[in-house]
Amino acid sequence: MAATTVPETRTFMFSEEERVEMFRLLEQSLREIRGEIHKTHTPEYRNRVIGQESLLRGLLAKLQRVGE
Repeated sequence: MAATTVPETRTFMFSEEERVEMFRLLEQSLREIRGEIHKTHTPEYRNRVIGQESLLRGLLAKLQRVGE
C-alpha cells in the first residue's frame, strides 16, 4: 500500500486591508505568470510556471471566499 502525504496547513490572520492588498498582489503576479507562460518555449519551465499559476489561482480563490 502506498503511503499518502497530507499537506500541512497553516492559519493566517489578516486584517481586511491586508487581505485586499494580498489579493491585489496575487492578481498582479498571476497576470505576470500568464505572460511568462506565453513567452516560454522550454517544456520543463513552462510546466513549472503553469503549476505556479494554478497555485496562485487557488490562493486567490481562498482569499476571495474569506472576503465574502
